Amino acid sequence: MTDPVLILGAGGFIGDHMLKGLARQGFPVIAGLRRPRALPAGIEQRQVDALDAASLAAALQGVGAVVNCIAAAPQEMVKATQVLAEAAGPRRIVHLSTMSVYGAATGVVVEDAPLRPEGDYGVSKLECETILRAHAERGGEVLMLRPGCVHGPGSEQWTARPARLLRAGRLGDLGPAGDGICNLTFVEDLVAAAAAALRTPYANGLAFNISDPSPGSWNAYFLKLGHAIGATPIKRLGGRRMKLEKLAAFPLKALEILGRKAKLRTPDPIPPSLLRLFQQDIVLDHRLADAHLGFRRTPPSEAVAVAAEWAKGKLA
Repeated sequence: MTDPVLILGAGGFIGDHMLKGLARQGFPVIAGLRRPRALPAGIEQRQVDALDAASLAAALQGVGAVVNCIAAAPQEMVKATQVLAEAAGPRRIVHLSTMSVYGAATGVVVEDAPLRPEGDYGVSKLECETILRAHAERGGEVLMLRPGCVHGPGSEQWTARPARLLRAGRLGDLGPAGDGICNLTFVEDLVAAAAAALRTPYANGLAFNISDPSPGSWNAYFLKLGHAIGATPIKRLGGRRMKLEKLAAFPLKALEILGRKAKLRTPDPIPPSLLRLFQQDIVLDHRLADAHLGFRRTPPSEAVAVAAEWAKGKLA
């Protein structure tokens, strides 16, 4: 590919990794940003409002493909995807979706499983997929990636927050409450999958699960991360403690919002949706991605070690 790849949402956690990772792999990249920011030498940036058709059309000039990493409020993600589908023309779109489109499914889940998302985030991501699948049916080039829980340096939700909770003794060995399957996706593996999606001649609107082929339990992940950041001994937390966390989730969320406005760090909430995920017995089937994308994955132990090293710096 000689024409540049536009990374929409390049200012976010995944978008930043995508921008720099694809550049390291030799792709000419352009950062699509709502607000200008400092970037490595040689990387072009274009200010773009992804909700505005004229703004996006200007950002797409001379672009050969788009990687959509936009993370925003649910309806904004849907609108941005609609604008992109209308403006993309023949350009390939690699769209980042999520395992959340499977909702409460259990067992080994393949890409053509029923999609029954729960909550605004999952529902909006499914709407985005529907828009792009229709674009593909009209002749557009679309590949969609459904990662699991994307962790690594910069991941607030799946690295930094669990690390803080482990350090505070609020996560650990949860017993049966943590026996669900932890479908982690290392952020650099997601970049590798996107690179493969940009290179492959295979593009017809399909989605691909992108996750650790041999995932362990959430308890196992907390144990590994806790040891890696030095949050030992790892506590055994019973069902009563998790019930208290569930009751505290709403007031802690309200406190978090107030603290954010005042630029103060407050205790992290553990929402009920997260507690349900810790028990969900779901495994993302990886065979379709292996067959058509064939990217190299980082060994899980190495991925956790890299993520933990970053997290320790944030905890210091």
